[in-house]
Amino acid sequence: MHLLAIIPEVGGCITRYCLKTEEQVLELMRPSTQVGLAAEDPTEMSCFPLIPFSNRIRNGRFSFQGKQIKMLTNFPPEVHTIHGHGWKAPWTVSEVKENRAVLAYQHFPDEWPFPYLARQVLELNGPSLTVTLQITNNGKSAMPAGMGLHPYFVRTPQASITAKTEKMWINDAETMPLRLESVPETKLLNQGLSVTQNTLDNLFTGWNREVLISWPEWNANLRIIADAPLDFMVIYTPTDADFFCVEPVSNVTDAFNMLARGEFGHGAKTLLPGESFEGKVCFVPELN
Repeated sequence: MHLLAIIPEVGGCITRYCLKTEEQVLELMRPSTQVGLAAEDPTEMSCFPLIPFSNRIRNGRFSFQGKQIKMLTNFPPEVHTIHGHGWKAPWTVSEVKENRAVLAYQHFPDEWPFPYLARQVLELNGPSLTVTLQITNNGKSAMPAGMGLHPYFVRTPQASITAKTEKMWINDAETMPLRLESVPETKLLNQGLSVTQNTLDNLFTGWNREVLISWPEWNANLRIIADAPLDFMVIYTPTDADFFCVEPVSNVTDAFNMLARGEFGHGAKTLLPGESFEGKVCFVPELN
């Protein structure tokens, strides 16, 4: 039996995704705690959406087609605006069936002057979960956009992450990108990077949009398969935490400022009025 639980009113979050067999209960994402639910804290949930951009914008400032945008900081003491609006806003349920739910978030202009509609479509096909993210520009002018998913996974002593990547963004002390390099971590990822032996909070490029998370002590894997434009992957393995994160995303950190500078390889989209884009992530459990 498989179970998916969501809490739309708290950031459109997933609160549990598990697979129950006769032998065990496999928590395919880290389950939310009662403390986290009571505090309505998205960082204590199983997964939240990154809408309308992934990761950080330096000091919450960027320019776009002649407009100077200054966003509010939204994760004190972090000085950079992080993860957009969706994870901090209530979503509404526009459809619910036994194996499918559709959530919606309507953003109206504020310090982010671009109105948009975001949707999450969550579908169970047996034990597999597919999450489709969509953003539509509802305004009368172009808007910058990105997206991604921020799932949390249970950290065990033998847990590992296997993925094909090419380079990694080296960060400064504030987790902002400095330079793109070939690093040993990309080779480790290709072979199976140990979650407990590597501390990362970095974005990887040249990703083939597939990841294998392995829990040898559970005799279980979780395969993550993403579609374009989710061409980048963030790995977050904090020291001494009970979780780790593998995040399929469409843009690099501080992408909107890279776009403003005319740089390339940032993944930021420019949506024209009425234009939409979407990304899909599939989570497929594998029992050994």
